[in-house]
Amino acid sequence: MAAKSRSESKANGIGRDAQATRGYTLVEMLVVIAVIAVLAGILLPILSRSRAEARSTACKSNLSQMYKAVQLYLGDHTRYPACSVKPSISPGQARSSDTLVPYISDRRVFQCPADYKGFFEAEGSSYEWNVALNGRPQDTFVEEFLGASRTPMFYDYESFHPDPGGGSYGGKNVVFCDGSVGK
Repeated sequence: MAAKSRSESKANGIGRDAQATRGYTLVEMLVVIAVIAVLAGILLPILSRSRAEARSTACKSNLSQMYKAVQLYLGDHTRYPACSVKPSISPGQARSSDTLVPYISDRRVFQCPADYKGFFEAEGSSYEWNVALNGRPQDTFVEEFLGASRTPMFYDYESFHPDPGGGSYGGKNVVFCDGSVGK
């Protein structure tokens, strides 16, 4: 009976000799590696784009919080704060981040997640303040200018974010005087 089962297993190709020679060929391994490389090539740009959009969304959230801090400031002072556009350019004026810090619980709100140029470290904020608002009463100036929905309050120092639609601020996120956030 043992001889019969050996001959059957040899006929089926699962004897000891056949088991020892089983494995993957070099061509099969190269095909698998090529498929993995193609899939990675397809997925990496999608993941990169998703990360850039996530940074842009976090930036817009920061701008929205900064708008709310200005609204609280206006409730206490009735005029827009007088801040520098960039502290390194006008060192005599207050930084927007220092002026608004009593109204914001975390200074990281002033840092854009896409700021890789170090504006936050150098200027105290990744966002530029619209100096045309400096010291002006809230209602009169905004109504005289472009209107609240078109008057920028804060915006990115640089074009940190991709702008596939070709918006008027070209890759800069902006919060307007009416609280809307966009590009």
